[in-house]
Amino acid sequence: MTTKTITIDPRVALSEESALVDHYRNRTLVLAQNLFERDVKVAELESQVAEMRATIEAQTADLAALQPLAETSDGEE
Repeated sequence: MTTKTITIDPRVALSEESALVDHYRNRTLVLAQNLFERDVKVAELESQVAEMRATIEAQTADLAALQPLAETSDGEE
């Protein structure tokens, strides 16, 4: 096999490097935006989970408060 040497004009190389930098800058911005949107969604879901836990705790407390009433009324029949 023979090896060919190619001489690249520095202006072409600079243009290609500039295009590559622009590509990576855009890619970084897109990834940062995706990360931000994911973090917002995670915060929303964490808030919903906290609300659900509070509801479950309140309902459990209500059931516990009603339990003695149910036991008393079962004995009266």
